[in-house]
Amino acid sequence: MLEDLAEDSWLATLASQQSKHIVLGYGSLLSRGSRERYSGIYTQGLPVRVSGFKRAWVTRSLQEKQTYVGAISDNTSQLNAQLIPAEVNPSLRAREKNYRFVEVPANAISMVDSFYCEQTLSHRANSNQANKNALLRDVLQHHQLWLCETLLCHHASTDFPVSQSYIDTCLVGCLEHGGVSEATAFIEHTHGWEHPRINDRANPIYPRAAAISQQQLAQIDMLMNKVKQSTPEAY
Repeated sequence: MLEDLAEDSWLATLASQQSKHIVLGYGSLLSRGSRERYSGIYTQGLPVRVSGFKRAWVTRSLQEKQTYVGAISDNTSQLNAQLIPAEVNPSLRAREKNYRFVEVPANAISMVDSFYCEQTLSHRANSNQANKNALLRDVLQHHQLWLCETLLCHHASTDFPVSQSYIDTCLVGCLEHGGVSEATAFIEHTHGWEHPRINDRANPIYPRAAAISQQQLAQIDMLMNKVKQSTPEAY
């Protein structure tokens, strides 16, 4: 299966790294193009679920005059993310200056399975998912896992809106690393969509925006409209 190949490739990449640090990207770091171009992170990301945190539009950047997604500790929630082998160096800290890096235990991480996401697992597939989780967590026990938790929570406002270019950067990362199911998970796992938004696609104001094709933008628009219709309360 493609998921197994992706996991094997990621584990091989992890084994080749000297660093024992892994960052859990759940916002713009989901985009490989954005993290390579603006943070010099060239390692592959592995889609996962992280328990114990809720993602919402609550991170205010005073310098950039925008609102971004942030993670908030919540034992009843989970969010989709990517495991990205990377050092928490000064460059990454500067990018994530509106957050604090908190350590996450390996047992909070679960593998993503397409059948699992669609809730069509057979008993055998369920067992396979449990085995994959156990294997991954065993590997992760030997690493430090870092997640950016929001420092101060502020909802988006007209003075600090959400930019479409930031949304696009997050979603294209999901599409590239997990397809429609991961992009849908980002939308469904994120709270506070009823926010002021700027359509800045023609001239992106998000300073770390990914390069996105017209085809990808059309796919993002279709996906957001579809989810909006099925879960209007999220908007």
